[in-house]
Amino acid sequence: MKTLVLYGSARKKGITRSMLDILLAEMGNSAGKVEEIDCYRTDVAPCIDCRYCWKKRGCSIKDEMQEIYPKMDAADNIIVASPVYFHSIPGKMKVLIDRFQVFWASEVRKDKPLHSTKRGAALFVGGAPAFEHQFLGAELVIGGLFKDYSTQNLGYVTFANSDRERVSDSPETLAQLKELAERFRI
Repeated sequence: MKTLVLYGSARKKGITRSMLDILLAEMGNSAGKVEEIDCYRTDVAPCIDCRYCWKKRGCSIKDEMQEIYPKMDAADNIIVASPVYFHSIPGKMKVLIDRFQVFWASEVRKDKPLHSTKRGAALFVGGAPAFEHQFLGAELVIGGLFKDYSTQNLGYVTFANSDRERVSDSPETLAQLKELAERFRI
């Protein structure tokens, strides 16, 4: 079993890291070997819409994504952990996600896998107090990634008001992380 984490926070020890660490601890051995891609500390250029991936499974831009694509392919589980800025994922993570256009293009190339056993989930953190649709933009982006990569979406755990509260003080969030970890075990 292999778990790939796409980590989208600039802060190495913030609330997003706390949520991720709690989830991985709850997953225990079911996470298997865990590898992390730190979106803020990778050198990934934005997609240039050259449509190279429409013809070949790959990207014309030769950068760190060439190392990330095989890691995505090898992963059984994909976990996205990200703060939410202006209702979506941070720009550094979005640049990386946009380069997964290669997976969407499998529809054009007609080589999309008919079935996949990959499973995914996402953790989102917002600094503001909770409000309606606070995480919707991030959920749409990551839901699209999972769909285009034929990944079963096991769900999202969100945490609002992180500027004033801690995950460890939220029994509801801790329970949701435990439930999500259980879904990865099934």
